[in-house]
Amino acid sequence: MGEARDSASRIEALDILRGIAILGIMLLNIWAMGSVPGVASDPRISGWALSDRVVWWVQQLFVEGTMRGLLSLLFGAGFVILASRPQAGRSALSIYYRRMIALIGFGLVHGYLLMWPGDILLIYGIAGLFLFPFRDLPPRALVGLGLGGLAVVTAIGTAAVAEGMNTREHAEAAIAAGASEEDERILAWQDYLAAVQPDFEADARSLAARRGSLADNLAYKMTIANEWNDLASISWWSLDALAMMLIGAGLFKFGFLGGELTHGLYLKVALTGYAIGIPINAIEAEQAVAAGFLVPIPISEVTYQIGRLTTTLGHAGIVLAALQTTAGRRVLGIFAAPGRMAFTTYIGETLVGQWLLFPGFALGLHGKVSIAESWLIALGIAIVLTAFATWWLGRFRMGPLEWLWRWLTYGQRPAFIRS
Repeated sequence: MGEARDSASRIEALDILRGIAILGIMLLNIWAMGSVPGVASDPRISGWALSDRVVWWVQQLFVEGTMRGLLSLLFGAGFVILASRPQAGRSALSIYYRRMIALIGFGLVHGYLLMWPGDILLIYGIAGLFLFPFRDLPPRALVGLGLGGLAVVTAIGTAAVAEGMNTREHAEAAIAAGASEEDERILAWQDYLAAVQPDFEADARSLAARRGSLADNLAYKMTIANEWNDLASISWWSLDALAMMLIGAGLFKFGFLGGELTHGLYLKVALTGYAIGIPINAIEAEQAVAAGFLVPIPISEVTYQIGRLTTTLGHAGIVLAALQTTAGRRVLGIFAAPGRMAFTTYIGETLVGQWLLFPGFALGLHGKVSIAESWLIALGIAIVLTAFATWWLGRFRMGPLEWLWRWLTYGQRPAFIRS
């Protein structure tokens, strides 16, 4: 009885963390859905009132990369649970890879047909293909491999920064020597500067397409999805996700993500994570602000993974500490339902944003919403989806997309309606 209760508590902790992450990621996605591409580099494009500046800073310090990071950690935890679950004579390998291939299929539909090029399902499915061989590794090895993966990603960014600094130094030397503007060293640096300049033509194309018909929207979003899903991007994002998944698998085996450690330890992790991560995030944001959001050599290429991982662990630590209190369980328990229906909730966010709020064939709000206003919209969507998930799970065993995914994974239609 005690083991069953402990197992239920672990699953509930994962559900709550997942619910917070899947709703929290909307704070980033909603702005991207409702704005032109240029806001990714210069947030002032969508409005820069005091409320927008405050929200942007909160986003940079606490949200950027961390909700995705938390989801990746939890994916790793879910992998451990799935890999250790008895399969009634079936091949665990076969079950697992059917699940990942189905996820890749869902990701392609989501990214192309449902018009969300920022989809993470495809990346998670691809990264998940490489997880299975590591299922029996001890937690230290899993965390170590994950940190090694993040180190590789950081090394790639560091090499890019070194190349940029070298290019700038060569250009400065050429200018000091009186070289012509056609000197290849100067032209190379100008290419760096051009890459961070606003692309007003791309923004205009986005506005025209998103405010147009369904056909206009589909054609535009499919083009963007193709651009984002090139081999280099897929490889980078998959390595990023795989590294965090390995860390998540290790942390779950340690007992961290399941809420099995002490209240004091979780508080220490939260404080340490925030003490390291938030200053790093602040330095990255300040560099962007000081440069007028035109940063050809961003320091974040070197520091991003450190800031993201530590801030993500800070979030996990503070939530798991709160769940060990009566008040914390009562307040945070509302996130369990959307966490159990994370797949359905995630697609629901896309349907509301990409099909109802912003396109010209619906409410037509694309390009008309600032970052502060987008957060208010995201809050409203979170409330509606949380209420829907709670209502749904009172009547059905799982979310509709979770049910379909399970059917595709096991090849048998699972029970759906609660008896």
